[in-house]
Amino acid sequence: MSNTHIEPTSTANLVLIRHGESLWNQEQRFTGWADVPLTQAGIEQVADAAASIRREGLRFDLAYSSVLGRCTHSLRLLLEASAFPSPDVQLDWRLNERHYGALTGMRKAEAVSRFGEDVVKRWRRSYEGIPPPVDATAARFIPIDARYSGIEEERIPTSESLEQTVSRVSAFWNDEAVPALLAGKQILIMSHGNALRALTSLIENLGQEEIVELEISNCSPVAYRLCDSLHVDWKKSLDVEGRSKSEIL
Repeated sequence: MSNTHIEPTSTANLVLIRHGESLWNQEQRFTGWADVPLTQAGIEQVADAAASIRREGLRFDLAYSSVLGRCTHSLRLLLEASAFPSPDVQLDWRLNERHYGALTGMRKAEAVSRFGEDVVKRWRRSYEGIPPPVDATAARFIPIDARYSGIEEERIPTSESLEQTVSRVSAFWNDEAVPALLAGKQILIMSHGNALRALTSLIENLGQEEIVELEISNCSPVAYRLCDSLHVDWKKSLDVEGRSKSEIL
């Protein structure tokens, strides 16, 4: 796998990107399925990402996003700023962030004070740890509305481990992304930290420990060219100046 400059005659057929910084990213709160707005810094991050995509001359036939507002807003801003014909946009709840259950809305420090550092670390940094299910306080932040219509109630999680998030995202990958890629489509996927951990693990065949340790910055696009068997031909992290890694909460 190479990480070199994309030649003008080459075409990345898949780009992954995490949404711009949200208010709860900034406040170090567990966000999950809550809808929170982008910060001004997040909006500027999207503009920088769009510029990096323009520099590479990338174009897309399809753009996928989670149904959460920080993703759909980021995607809209990105497409508006990228100066290429708009792709077909499809929203899919399976690209949502990991569901943090009762932790939703808590600051990281508050969760540590309430549950203990080791317990919170296990929930955040293990593959199988599952936070407590959503309670009345957290439920106020998580509207299960028309965006989830037609989905069986038992499929809507009340909390998730990273392992369960990988399983959910894998279903999207196999049902939607794989057929489109095999049909020769150029695809952009706008999603979240843990969902992108899952997608990266599927694309690059990562092990559990590698998935847990993978950090993904807000609005730092990663481009892939995949061969016919969908193995990675090359990968490139597109240059975005001044971007630091942010914790996935």
